[in-house]
Amino acid sequence: MRTAARIPSRDITWSLDNLFVGRGATKYLSAAAAVTPDLQRQNDGFRLDPPIYYPPTSPQKGGSREGVSPSYPFYTSPLISKIATPSHPSTKEDLYYAKASAAVAAQVEAETETESKSNSLRQVPAIKLSNKIHVVGFDTHARFVAHALAADPKLPPVQMLTHSPISMKAWGQEGRAVSIHDSKGHPISSREILCPDYVSRRYNSPVYQPILDNIILSTAARAAFPTLHALRERIDRRTTVCLLEPGLGLMEMLNEEVFNVPALRPNYVICHSSHKLARHSYHKYSLRHIPGNLYLHAVPRDDEDEDIDRVTSQLLGNQHTRHMIDILSAAGDLNAVDVSWKQLLLHKLPDMIFQSLADTLSAILDCSFNLIRSNRSAMRLWENMLAETIHIISSIPDFQGRRKLRFLHERQFATKLRVRLERQGTEYSHWIREVRMGKEPPAQFLNGYFVRRAQEVGVDHRYNSLAISMLKARVESRRKMHEIPFNIIPEYDDY
Repeated sequence: MRTAARIPSRDITWSLDNLFVGRGATKYLSAAAAVTPDLQRQNDGFRLDPPIYYPPTSPQKGGSREGVSPSYPFYTSPLISKIATPSHPSTKEDLYYAKASAAVAAQVEAETETESKSNSLRQVPAIKLSNKIHVVGFDTHARFVAHALAADPKLPPVQMLTHSPISMKAWGQEGRAVSIHDSKGHPISSREILCPDYVSRRYNSPVYQPILDNIILSTAARAAFPTLHALRERIDRRTTVCLLEPGLGLMEMLNEEVFNVPALRPNYVICHSSHKLARHSYHKYSLRHIPGNLYLHAVPRDDEDEDIDRVTSQLLGNQHTRHMIDILSAAGDLNAVDVSWKQLLLHKLPDMIFQSLADTLSAILDCSFNLIRSNRSAMRLWENMLAETIHIISSIPDFQGRRKLRFLHERQFATKLRVRLERQGTEYSHWIREVRMGKEPPAQFLNGYFVRRAQEVGVDHRYNSLAISMLKARVESRRKMHEIPFNIIPEYDDY
């Protein structure tokens, strides 16, 4: 049903919240009024009627906290280069062809300029952008981000969405606020946070809920999929999802398993956090914090449909991702930095490689980090996995030609990883607790990511695949040992 498509665009202006009818559109008033209540709803075919962005939204009224982004012109193809003509024609034939070529060039240039002017008049609609942020998850980074955003009085109160009812009970017991302490336990600040909204596996509101504009996802990888699947009716291309995940590959898996309609997928911002966070004592709303940076990279959209072409889709998505980055950059405690994809890899890959080695071996051997360093056989497996991972990274097209990534091949990098392992001392990997409880650790976004990329380029990945298989075997054995049925293993857990 495309009722709104019959209304002339010069006579009517659409808004996601209101409908304004201009002159000459009186006879279409009844048809437009019938469509208005369902502007934000998705129909059975996952189509919006009328489309999300067309016609453009109206300017926001003054005094509102919601900003309106600037308009961006449609993509205009570069001017066609003029036809080359000899500068000094030597014969009558050359002079004839020179005049003919000049005439054709003038005609092409005139047509191109006319087309450019017509294209420049068409603009990408100004999107009404919301400052409301929902934080999905309840781990240390999720609580820290909520605490940092609560410091900005210009933002609406941040809303946390949790999949553990325990966190809702603790909220009342701990003063309804998130408290930050330094590394020695001295209090720094405490800010009130709204009571988390509970999202269960069967989350289904009886009334229509508005679209979630800005989502920060910071939770256990196994909980991300069922949580976003429960919220998928409130997520579409107007939503921006900020992935606060130590590894890579979560975006691709979400698109495959949850958001399988490309035109309705959310916009993504991939993050890497160097903040050091830990629980303070037994409190769930209190954290110990060592400052760092939050590196943000906006992922360009790569989709199109019958209503929006690829370039327009990218420009529209860029407005959403830029707005999310601007909001996070305004929170001083986060120290947010907007970086390119190459710069994000420079910060993310070393930590990914270390976790894929240290945490994986610690969970497989069920031992502390210092025992890995003193075990000759374990260190031999460490060296083989490291060499294989670096070879995989070097073979991926995305990483080739990156001069700044050459440090991975230097002997100094391998030495730094071993020194970092020694500094962990008698600490245990947090993966061990997950394995003992029959839960899968996030190896699929570390070792698993390297394996998937190796399969794409046809590179050997035997050691990383072996490590993943051994982890899965340990998880399955723990489940059978304690006779834990798979369907009641708590997926929604951030502790």
